[in-house]
Amino acid sequence: MDEMINYVMSHQFTVVLAVLCALFLTWFLFKKLFKLALLVLIVFAGFCGYFYLKNPDTARENIMKTVETAEKKTLETLEKSKTTYHKGKEYVEKGKQRIEGIDQILSPNADKATKP
Repeated sequence: MDEMINYVMSHQFTVVLAVLCALFLTWFLFKKLFKLALLVLIVFAGFCGYFYLKNPDTARENIMKTVETAEKKTLETLEKSKTTYHKGKEYVEKGKQRIEGIDQILSPNADKATKP
């Protein structure tokens, strides 16, 4: 560890290169995410324009219903994922307890020997 610290202190150019590489990777990642968000926004605007051109009288109502439905479905999915996460966490805890119980049954003296 001391050798690595000494190397970094004596060769600061390597640190600069590592920081630049990290910045480039971060930039390209956000650039891709920005492009994806922009694409989704363009598709959504296209759908809204299509509905507006198809029937301008009820387009605003249809778009609002669609947005409300999407929001409701998103919230439902979020709640389902939360309950799934909590159930999974409970199952993991139950599994840990069962494994500890089996370990105690198989070697009851090993637990006493390892703990001070």
